[in-house]
Amino acid sequence: MNTPLDAHAGLAAVDYDPFASPVLERVVPSTEAQREIWLAAKLGEEASLAYNEAVALQLRGALDRAALLHALQALVDRHDALRAGFGPDGETFCVAGSLALDVRQADLAALDATARAAALEDRRAQAVLLPFELETGPLFRAELLRLGEGEHVLLLSAHHLVCDGWSWWVILRELGALYGLHSGAGHADLPPAPSFADYALRCAGQAGRRAGAADEAWWVAHHAHRPPALDLPGDRPRPPRRGFASGREDHVLGADLVGALRHLGARHGASLFATLLGSFAGLLGRLAGQDEVVLGIPAAAQANEGLGDLVGHGVNLLPLRCTADPALPFARLLAAASNELLDALEHQRCTFGSLLQQLDIARDPARLPLVSVLFNIDQALEQEGEAFPGLQLGFASVPRRYENFELFVNAVQEHGGLRLECQYNAGLFDAATVRRWLRGYETLLRAAVAQPDSPLGVLPLVDAAARRELAELQPPARHWGDLAPTMHGAFEHQAAATPERIALRLGSATLSYRALDERANRIAHGLIAHGVGPGALVGIALERGPDMLA
Repeated sequence: MNTPLDAHAGLAAVDYDPFASPVLERVVPSTEAQREIWLAAKLGEEASLAYNEAVALQLRGALDRAALLHALQALVDRHDALRAGFGPDGETFCVAGSLALDVRQADLAALDATARAAALEDRRAQAVLLPFELETGPLFRAELLRLGEGEHVLLLSAHHLVCDGWSWWVILRELGALYGLHSGAGHADLPPAPSFADYALRCAGQAGRRAGAADEAWWVAHHAHRPPALDLPGDRPRPPRRGFASGREDHVLGADLVGALRHLGARHGASLFATLLGSFAGLLGRLAGQDEVVLGIPAAAQANEGLGDLVGHGVNLLPLRCTADPALPFARLLAAASNELLDALEHQRCTFGSLLQQLDIARDPARLPLVSVLFNIDQALEQEGEAFPGLQLGFASVPRRYENFELFVNAVQEHGGLRLECQYNAGLFDAATVRRWLRGYETLLRAAVAQPDSPLGVLPLVDAAARRELAELQPPARHWGDLAPTMHGAFEHQAAATPERIALRLGSATLSYRALDERANRIAHGLIAHGVGPGALVGIALERGPDMLA
């Protein structure tokens, strides 16, 4: 079929229509970052589900349902990325001229509290578990749930190919304004939305230009001598092929701590993001026993390109080399993290995939290349609490069931504090392990605020509650009567009480307590004869195998 494209794209013959009925308005080259995600999503259904993103908007008050549906449709009409799909090879970004958003609705109010909570959790899970058809689209969907009088939840889902973290902030702000317009409770004075197709065309025109080539050269040189792959202590052996099953643990840093961290960073010329980033790298280094780690951050093109209202995938992954030297004073750790962050942002016009092609990294099916942990800080959303006129808004991201990274920490600013949303690879780590690490992170941060000049390696990772948990793992004290509380004394007591009982077994060979005690005494007298006394160090060399007991 022949499809007319706009003047920017010229005219072309399109023999593939990813939409069953809508007429294509534009077909433009997808961006390099989108093509990288498209290829990663094609590894399998779980790999694609790892890029499903969803948010839950809790709306309290007298909701004008018709106005909300009109606002959702107006949002899709404004942003071409929400009407888009992709060509069969991921090389083209295909925008429908119009798309009627099918908003699913369900009334859960008649259910009892337990059943209603279970149904809501099931719908939240389905928001991230229902696959998107990347070619046919749409890659954005909505579901409205009524929980009771004056209480609704709006679930919004999108594939990462057309929506990033910055986009959710734009969607939330504009949806509230459009709701006010259609409900008559406010007015939507929104400028025309930037076109993602225009942005994609601009990226295509800039491909290979001097700035991008210079940034790529900088990153290649920066990672010419890189640290070893980050190897965090897992709860299970690493499988031969990496999986995507994920869980999420949240941990809240209080406003008091976040305020203290802002002041600490300011005193040392570091932003809150650099302070959190450097500290987290220090935690990972301590856990893995490495002096340097590679930590990824997402950089939004919207901020870099001056496109604050753009909805789409504009994220570029930046692999930062962060010091985790335990001998480094914490204040210097912040300075190093700040410098690394600023350098990375200065050279962000290089996609992660193109960098990997230039680096000599052996591919391992069990690991992601170069970056296995991602760290991000979201924009503050408190100012959007009144975004929907006449309604109270609660905002929460929906935990993914599949994740591309081993750890992905997203710090959400709320009420002056930070909620750390940590997605983790469930094939490697248990939830209890991740909770312990997040608690250790807070312990490290609090100690750093109090002692910023202390070396990273001496700052504690174990808080009082964790110490109590460790103490509870110890067996109860055993009373040995008048016997001196020594290991050899306890052994001699046992040997006297049960001399013929087997004390050691290795294969088919055994030693009784009597025989072991006699052998120990012979060795002890031999050592004494050679001048060994209390406090002396004695090396032991033993062959492994059944002959040890001969």
